[in-house]
Amino acid sequence: MATETEEQTGLSKDRASAGGTSVHEPRGERPQENPGRFQRYRVHKEMFAWMLHRFTGIALVGYLAIHVWGLRSMTSRSAYNALIAKYHGPLYVIGEFLLLGAVIYHALNGLRIVLIDFLGWHPHQGKLYWTLGAVAVALFAVGGYPLLAALIEHFFGA
Repeated sequence: MATETEEQTGLSKDRASAGGTSVHEPRGERPQENPGRFQRYRVHKEMFAWMLHRFTGIALVGYLAIHVWGLRSMTSRSAYNALIAKYHGPLYVIGEFLLLGAVIYHALNGLRIVLIDFLGWHPHQGKLYWTLGAVAVALFAVGGYPLLAALIEHFFGA
């Protein structure tokens, strides 16, 4: 009873893992090149979409907190005018450009997720990804034009 045979456990010495379970390989498939604790993931555009969605969400929450704090700190008309004058600087215009991109991406990727999860558009996920990408470029062009015009005016005085 102290030792079990291979037939009783279904394990052979060369195919047993450290945990005592067998590592059965389906016939006709190649074994993993480097079997180990961590699995290799194939990189897909959806993985980057997920990571960028999380990043833009955190960035927008951070922006909102800073924005509310900045508005709350203004106590007089002169403080407001000084802050608005600072906002017309090129660094802030570039920040607004990035903010516009984050808002557009986060909103349209959220719409993509809703369409896939709730309406079952999973078979059309690739088309949806690129269609909403084209919509994002169009919105970014329309929304970014005034910001780009302000930067051109600041640097070139046109």
